[in-house]
Amino acid sequence: MCQLPTKLPRPRKLKTLSMPSAAELRQAGVKFKLGSSKNLFDAKFNKSRGRLEIPRLLVIDQTEILFRNLQAFEQCNCSDKYVTNYITMINLLVCSTRDVEILVRKGIIENWLRDNDAVLSVVHNLDKENLIFLDNFYFSEIVEDLNKYCRKRRHKWKASLKQNYFRNPWAIISVIAAAILLMLTVIQTVCSIIQVV
Repeated sequence: MCQLPTKLPRPRKLKTLSMPSAAELRQAGVKFKLGSSKNLFDAKFNKSRGRLEIPRLLVIDQTEILFRNLQAFEQCNCSDKYVTNYITMINLLVCSTRDVEILVRKGIIENWLRDNDAVLSVVHNLDKENLIFLDNFYFSEIVEDLNKYCRKRRHKWKASLKQNYFRNPWAIISVIAAAILLMLTVIQTVCSIIQVV
């Protein structure tokens, strides 16, 4: 937990402090994956695959106290604000219990509290006292890439197609059958027109 990121980025300014929540990202086609690293700061986004990898965050009764102490230490003694930036990124991802549920299901958040509402409360409480410096935001590349990815309509259409029409084998078969039937109808219509002419 208390370690530097394995890959230190060059300082980058974050243009805007906004990002779609986990549920919105999922609707835009972003896939969540549990990161293999034990270092919380090793989150990464693969633009070509649309996959966001985040290491596991264990949420227990002492999580809020631990992060508050790390936040206070970092804000008093460190020029780089990795913990502060991490809390901000998680807070942007988690806006509702539905977002928490998605991350818990993927193993990114390991919830040892009573329910997902408690996790949501911990995340939002941590962000209340968070001093954010946009000039040197550690996760700026991820935030900007996710925003760009979600703005593209084709990603939303592709995700909608998968979620609505290809969620199980029978749905796939029925869509293919409907497409074939439509194609045969068009061919029959064209042949009928050609015969008449």
